[in-house]
Amino acid sequence: MANPTYSAMARVFAVVLPVAGVGALIGGKFAHRFVGEQLAAEAITMPDIETIERELKIGLVTAEDAELLRPHAGVTLSTGPQARAYADNYVLAHMRVAARQSGVPDDQATYAGVGDLAAAKNRELKAELRERNPGLSPAEVNLLAKAEVADPETEFEAAREIKALYELRSDNFFMGNAIRGMLLNAYGWWLVGLIARIAGLALVGVGALLAAIGFRTGGRND
Repeated sequence: MANPTYSAMARVFAVVLPVAGVGALIGGKFAHRFVGEQLAAEAITMPDIETIERELKIGLVTAEDAELLRPHAGVTLSTGPQARAYADNYVLAHMRVAARQSGVPDDQATYAGVGDLAAAKNRELKAELRERNPGLSPAEVNLLAKAEVADPETEFEAAREIKALYELRSDNFFMGNAIRGMLLNAYGWWLVGLIARIAGLALVGVGALLAAIGFRTGGRND
């Protein structure tokens, strides 16, 4: 009794699994096509070999970054791996260099980390302003600190540093992270598509194996 039962189950799954596999293959193909179309609309081009080598020499990218960028040099982004390489090995590399050039420690070279540094400098500025103006209320000190940060001719070094940190956070980390988020999102969907295609092929293969077992066994039992 067991053998006919298993044979029948094998024949059922020999039909169900390939159908599911074909669906997964179609879904994976759609995901890859969709990612390619979205990246093509952005028209982002990888740096060419000359640019990569030049930026490696002057320290804008590391040797590891350059190694991962070279296979995609000069191409317009169209796949998930290309998007990830551009996000992690070009955009992020430049963000880190900009932060380092502004005196930001590597462990604080993030949007939040730069914000924390600016907040600490802001406290320093307010303390200096209170020392010079002991009669001011906390609200007045806060307003005066904002005015000093906005004043391009301020005499306070802390105010100039705060302004530079605000600009770094806005121009470098906010914009950079927005670009990276878009690219890494594309990579994520491309990866989902790849997994779907692999799963689809596996389901079709298992289905074919079950068909060989189920229908052959069923034929002998009949």
